[in-house]
Amino acid sequence: MPAKPKKNNKPLICYCACPRCDAEMEVTESPFCEVCKVTFGRCSHCGAIILEESSVTCRSCGKPLK
Repeated sequence: MPAKPKKNNKPLICYCACPRCDAEMEVTESPFCEVCKVTFGRCSHCGAIILEESSVTCRSCGKPLK
């Protein structure tokens, strides 16, 4: 059975690899890679991380990005 995060007022923080430099980065409200100094946006509809600045639609839900 997977572990469940404890309920508290702190935001949930996940770690993943940066798609540009492959370094570990912290994923919070607005994901930021400290190695290559890139901030990634999020889809306002589904919350997916937007990797390309030139994206017009979300790859996850297909909705237009604003």
